Amino acid sequence: MLGEQFSEILRYRGLLGMLVWRDIRVRYKQSLLGVTWAFLMPLINALVMYAIFTFGPINLSDRSKLRDMPYMLFVLTGVVAWGFFAGTLTNSMECLTRNSRLVTKIYFPREVFPLASVAGAFVDFFIASLVVLPFYVYYLHTGDVEATPRLLLLPFIIIIQATLAAGLSLILSMANLFFRDVKYIMTFILQMWFFATNVVYPINFEHYPRLRWLTSANPMIPILDAYRAILMGTEIPNKIGLAVATIIAALVFYFGWKVFHRAEFKFAEVV
Repeated sequence: MLGEQFSEILRYRGLLGMLVWRDIRVRYKQSLLGVTWAFLMPLINALVMYAIFTFGPINLSDRSKLRDMPYMLFVLTGVVAWGFFAGTLTNSMECLTRNSRLVTKIYFPREVFPLASVAGAFVDFFIASLVVLPFYVYYLHTGDVEATPRLLLLPFIIIIQATLAAGLSLILSMANLFFRDVKYIMTFILQMWFFATNVVYPINFEHYPRLRWLTSANPMIPILDAYRAILMGTEIPNKIGLAVATIIAALVFYFGWKVFHRAEFKFAEVV
């Protein structure tokens, strides 16, 4: 059944591509720098965080707490990866309500809307990732990081994160169609989720072993840990947590797709 639904999505890949291009074009329309903002925003955010937590009252630049990773690279990796995740959820929540005319008048699999939001956010993520390159090359030159074959694992970590984001996008876009206050609730949840994730500071419970399960309950923590370990050329520190995050991502995507597909026939009534 799920295979047939995927096949149907593939038949409408042209529409999916058109929606992705339209979303990107609208997002940067009439801005002087255009898509360059996808590159500049994570850089500006990372520089601000770096300044706050390096020169401010709270200093997080102690590399012994960052698994010997330079703090600037730590922050950049977190900001870029989190931007992909949060940007996907934010863009997808109103994807059905923004396209109400298409939802009510033309037949095609409605899953293309949240999936287009994921693909559009991935384009931004790819552009934003370019900001990491000069810093990574610099730290390679200084010997602070090491390029190893583990870099080949990056696509797999991206797939895990994209699967999680896609599953949540399916759920949230559908939920926001029926209950329009979902987007306001999720704005608050994403803010809390940001602070509960190791985006700009490390999160571990070495001195509180009873709370260690929290790192696995939040799938973004082992995902960000994996990104950083791969860039450092070291072993992924929390393999069990990453395995749990993979299972969570797969389950969220599966159930999100199933629930979305079952509720699809009601969309035209409430849009």
